[in-house]
Amino acid sequence: MKLIGLLGAFVAMTAAAPRFERGETGKVSKVLDGDSFILDSGLEVRLAEVEAPRVRPGDSWGPRATRELEGLILGKKVELHYDGLRRDRRGRAIAHVFVPQGLGKEPVWVQSDLLKQGLARVHTYADNRRAIGDLWQAEREARRAGKGIWTAGPYQVRYATPEALQGGLNSFQLMEGKVEKASQRGKVIFLNFGTDDKSDVTAIVPETAFARWRGGAGDILALQGRTIRVRGYVRNSNGPSVWVDHPEQIEFIMAPAARRQQTNLKP
Repeated sequence: MKLIGLLGAFVAMTAAAPRFERGETGKVSKVLDGDSFILDSGLEVRLAEVEAPRVRPGDSWGPRATRELEGLILGKKVELHYDGLRRDRRGRAIAHVFVPQGLGKEPVWVQSDLLKQGLARVHTYADNRRAIGDLWQAEREARRAGKGIWTAGPYQVRYATPEALQGGLNSFQLMEGKVEKASQRGKVIFLNFGTDDKSDVTAIVPETAFARWRGGAGDILALQGRTIRVRGYVRNSNGPSVWVDHPEQIEFIMAPAARRQQTNLKP
C-alpha cells in the first residue's frame, strides 16, 4: 500500500503543468547544435531538461536535430523561461524556450516539439526538473510512434544487463529492468538489476540525494522488486552503473521486464 500511495503522489506531482519564471527575450542569431543556440545579445542558451543527439562522425541524428532546431527558432524572437538553475558553469542560460505565435495563439514550446519529433530525449538534473511530467509525455508519444531516434539502436531503451549496455558506456542511456536488490551501504544506496553485484548493472543513489525523495532512503529502498526505467550516464564501476541523484531519473513500469522483452523492444 505504501508503494501504491507513493506512485499515486508521484504521478499527481508530475502531472501538473509546469510553472516557469520569465526570463530574457531576444532573436536567435545562431544555432550551435540540437539543443543550444545564441541570442543576438550574445547570450548562449542550452535547452533545459532535454538532450539532443550530439553532432559526431557517422551519426546523422545530430545534424537532423540541429536542422530541426534551426527551423523552429533561427532568426525568430524567443522567450526564455526558467524552472531552476539559470546559468551553468560555462555561463550558458539553462532555459525552457518558447516561440510566440501571435495574438491568441499558443507559443511553441521548443523542448516539447523536439521530443515529439523524436529528436531529443528527456534529461533532467537535480536543479532543473520541474517540467518532467509534460516532457515525459512528449517523449513517450514519439517513442511509441517510432519517430526519429527511436528507430535507431544506440538511442532506444536498453535492458539493464551488461550485454544490452555494451557499447553504451560513457554515454547517456535509458535502461529498464527489475530491481533484484536494494541495499544501503554507508552513505550510498545500490539498486542492483542482477544477482552479481560485481558485474551486473547498478543504479547508485548517494546520501546527498536521499532528501529529494519524499520518504527519503525508505522510498528508495522500497524500489526492490519494482520494474523501473532509469536514465543517466552509464559508467563502468563493478559492471555498468548509473549515478541517480534525483527521483525524476526513474520511471515506474507496470509490466515485468521479462514479459516486455518477449513482446516489444520499445515501450
